[in-house]
Amino acid sequence: MTSANTGWALRWTSNPGATSGPAPYLIPARTADGARRWTTIAPRGSRALLSTPFATVVLHALNGQRAWLAVTAASSANQFPGDVHRTRVYVTGNGGRTWTRSAALNVPGFAEFLSFPDATHGWLLEDLGSEDVLLGADYADVYRTADGGLHWSEVAHTPPPPSTAVSKSGLPVMCDKAGLAFATPSAGWLAGACNNLSYAMLVTRDGGSRWSAQALPIPADTCSTDGCEVFGPQFFGRTGFLSLARAPAAPYFLVSQNLGRTWRARALPSGSGLDPRITFFSARDGVLVSAGSQGSIGTVFYTTANAGRSWTAVPQGTAFTQLGVGFDFVSTRIGYAWVLGTDATGSTAPQMYRTGNSGRTWTPFTPVAAG
Repeated sequence: MTSANTGWALRWTSNPGATSGPAPYLIPARTADGARRWTTIAPRGSRALLSTPFATVVLHALNGQRAWLAVTAASSANQFPGDVHRTRVYVTGNGGRTWTRSAALNVPGFAEFLSFPDATHGWLLEDLGSEDVLLGADYADVYRTADGGLHWSEVAHTPPPPSTAVSKSGLPVMCDKAGLAFATPSAGWLAGACNNLSYAMLVTRDGGSRWSAQALPIPADTCSTDGCEVFGPQFFGRTGFLSLARAPAAPYFLVSQNLGRTWRARALPSGSGLDPRITFFSARDGVLVSAGSQGSIGTVFYTTANAGRSWTAVPQGTAFTQLGVGFDFVSTRIGYAWVLGTDATGSTAPQMYRTGNSGRTWTPFTPVAAG
């Protein structure tokens, strides 16, 4: 959701758990009435790519009107590092009424992440696949656009398989790539899931051509035993927030006031759990969805109005006991919750929930898909 009423989603064309009927696939949709009605807004000619077996789809929204859709169609059912596939990026500036299609990217890999700090400058990470899951090798290419997504050029890549080294651009093969975030046309971060802190968070200051380890104020061996995963960062001007999960140890919450050049750790509330979901809406205001045991959701959420220096506990009016529940807050008060489509049962859409008071009460409703 980009506001209390407007939002974007990838929805299934039919229940992905069904054993009969047409094969389901993901397709973009948009709401303008607070998630109650979702209108399909697939770009013209995109369904052939979207419905391709093993297709990957990435949706990134800058605001209620501008969004990008990246679709990669597999060239065959056999997917190996180095196989060439076709990726298209579609861009809309009018809420999905019309889309402009990019030039085709006929390159190895599948679209995995999009990041646009503004309407012009963007980055696309293509996942080339893992040569050896046990070794943790994850090959990737990074592409950049300077015309809003119509044309893309490669700016960095990992060494090709079977290498496990670090490329000249600074991208390591080892460690899963878990997120891509650019705060300006120059400064960006690549988050990872890793047992090596040096690779868990990478930073670029030249628009993605060169990457290096982001210095963080935590022990160098933090990730070495059980691994860790970095979430974020989110930036508002020069203020940024990120979290680092390292179960079974408590997570780290880090704040920067100088565009990520230095970071400071701040305490999280004791009830946040080992893997909380933290979202900020400004340089001061944020919400924390707490984590219970074994992937469950906590019964108390938290809000902050001072960049995480202190947190206010909010007992939840609904207990979300089903695994796979998603949350999307658009402010410290207004938020939505839903059961992910792949975890839903039955032929109807799973319920969604809306709160206007930080979760003290949640109102259930059944969303309707149209088009």
